[in-house]
Amino acid sequence: MPSPDSPRSTPSSQPPSFDPNQTWETLGLLAVFLIVNRFFGLRWAIVAASAWGIRSMVARKRRGSPIGKFLPLLLLYLLIRGGLGIYFDSEDVYFGIGIAGKALIGLGLLASIVINQPAMSRLLPIVFPFDEPTKAHPIYQSTMVRLTMIAGGYLLFSSLWDTWLLTNSSIEGFVVIRFLVGTVLGVVVFVGAFFYAQRRLDKIPGFEGLLTMLERMSVL
Repeated sequence: MPSPDSPRSTPSSQPPSFDPNQTWETLGLLAVFLIVNRFFGLRWAIVAASAWGIRSMVARKRRGSPIGKFLPLLLLYLLIRGGLGIYFDSEDVYFGIGIAGKALIGLGLLASIVINQPAMSRLLPIVFPFDEPTKAHPIYQSTMVRLTMIAGGYLLFSSLWDTWLLTNSSIEGFVVIRFLVGTVLGVVVFVGAFFYAQRRLDKIPGFEGLLTMLERMSVL
């Protein structure tokens, strides 16, 4: 097993970690939207949720989250989405923009496979410091293709589910059910994809393993 000083495994990014602040921010966003919508209506609920979302993103940037580099685009997205939702006073417009965005990202991931540039081959090394011999191995490359397919398929399925739920439930039901189902499904897909990737990448000679890599990164 390579030592922490091995040149094949020099970390280039911070390890992923559970952020309790992010969990509370998400729950707070749900509570703010539901309460304000109940007492003041959809327009004010969108205003409150947009303000909360902007505050949360700025706070995450200050905590050093990788979201920092994408902050301007995310803020622009929140402002446009919130503005259109307020203007049309429509949950279909407000939530539909988010659903459409999710579907477009899913299609983009699948399209990256078609052009032989699987998105995960660029995204995963941001978190895991894979060395060049590992990234050049055929097993690594095929694994990135499959992980990209999983991510794209998940986002497309999730957008279809959100669309069905939006058209067959109340605003409150949509927000709560989507959060609960989305959280469970997201965890299942993420954990399954992680261990699937670990099993495949372990076949690469000299690869230390994703779990070992996370453990090593956590103490550096």
